[in-house]
Amino acid sequence: MLLAVFRADYVDDAGWHHTVVQGGPDQETLWTLCEWLTGVGTHHENVAKLNNLPSGNLQTGQQILFPRELLLEVMREPTETPLVADLEQAAEVPVDLDLAQAAEDLDYVRRGSSQYAVYRLKPGEALYTAVVVRFTDFRENADILRACDTVQDESRIKDVHDMKPGTEIYIPVDMLSDRFKPEGSRARKEYEATIAEADRLRGQVTTKDLDGIVVILDPGHGGKDIGTSTINHAYTLYEDEVNYDIMCRVKRILETQTRAKVYVTMLDPNQGYEPQDVERFVLDEDEVVLSTPNYWNENSKISANLRWYVANSIYRKETKAGVDPRKIIFTSFHCDALFNDKLRGAMVYLPGAAYRKDRETGWPPGAYDNYAEYKEQPEARSTAEERRRDEALSRNFAMTLLDELGKAQIKRHNVGDPIRRVIRQDGGKEYVVAVLRNTMVPTKVLVECANLTNPTDCKWVSQPWWRERFAEAYVEALKAYYR
Repeated sequence: MLLAVFRADYVDDAGWHHTVVQGGPDQETLWTLCEWLTGVGTHHENVAKLNNLPSGNLQTGQQILFPRELLLEVMREPTETPLVADLEQAAEVPVDLDLAQAAEDLDYVRRGSSQYAVYRLKPGEALYTAVVVRFTDFRENADILRACDTVQDESRIKDVHDMKPGTEIYIPVDMLSDRFKPEGSRARKEYEATIAEADRLRGQVTTKDLDGIVVILDPGHGGKDIGTSTINHAYTLYEDEVNYDIMCRVKRILETQTRAKVYVTMLDPNQGYEPQDVERFVLDEDEVVLSTPNYWNENSKISANLRWYVANSIYRKETKAGVDPRKIIFTSFHCDALFNDKLRGAMVYLPGAAYRKDRETGWPPGAYDNYAEYKEQPEARSTAEERRRDEALSRNFAMTLLDELGKAQIKRHNVGDPIRRVIRQDGGKEYVVAVLRNTMVPTKVLVECANLTNPTDCKWVSQPWWRERFAEAYVEALKAYYR
């Protein structure tokens, strides 16, 4: 019965591994858990000491080991690690099918001079996740909250906590993701054109064992820029360290098990490229961008621009040597910090063709004059045709990656589209991140591996075997993408 209630729990030779489902006051307590598992509530002191648990309430997602010697005999029988039960459901409904249904749920109306998409709430749905996160490209919490306020006002809803199923929600059309814009609109046509181009380009380049493939790996953040973090009694996770660890694992697998050629944009000189088999990370700030000369990550904007300068230099060298541009792929690894801690899973960002320029130079001016990669070619240049090609090829790889993550039982974001071509901000600003916007490599993605504000995502990210599984799934995606 307990294994049915606590689906992430399992038993091995060490004892019963429990994951707290309901933390906080008046929820799970160590005393009650000890009564159930050991028969004696007073064992809570021993369990607390073993797990280095501070006094106070248990936290949702917290992991606790009840040692085998304390367990009741019936509780000692080993079980399988619950990969399907709590990790991820491999057979979950494909995200694209869910989004296709969501699109059919929208009607389009005019009120005065304004156009809206109308969505009718289903039982249990809220504005934040069911509407704004699902149908728009807003990412930052402040932007999502302002969008929620706008939608609430336009829908004439007095109390968002008292919305009945069937309530009509009015979403201004200019807020919508391109895939949800009205049929026939320019943005919808551009989106559908990239889908058609992706279908046309799919599978044109094949290789055995990744022979001839060039992979450029970019671990996000580093140095003074640690990204997001989760630091509490259960986890010590720094985004830049997690990104770097996953990159190191991908690099090792590619170099030892395939014939791919691997480049990286960053180096931790003390760690090298050895993965860390740790559950708690130690923060350091010594990572450098592998530009010429190296750049210590002091300024995140300069760092981001130097990465695409480095990637473009690699691209020029490899294509000059005769490598097919379609056999070069760029991936930047990150972790999300979505405010809503109910949101989980991997997301992939693409270089949206409509949101890039013909040419662009790293900002601020003058910051890159001493770097060889900048001197080679100061500007990032692309044509409209190249930008459409880039988005199509990148979408094909993103879809393949999400498929392989699903097979590996790695959670994929499923509240809204897990593949995003643009990031929107309040006030109408729309942008593609610099490492995708200005990198010349045709196939390029930025992967948000997990959400570090979600306790379950934190639990798995903290596990070395999970990070290894993510890296393995990425390599399998490369193999599948190139047949």
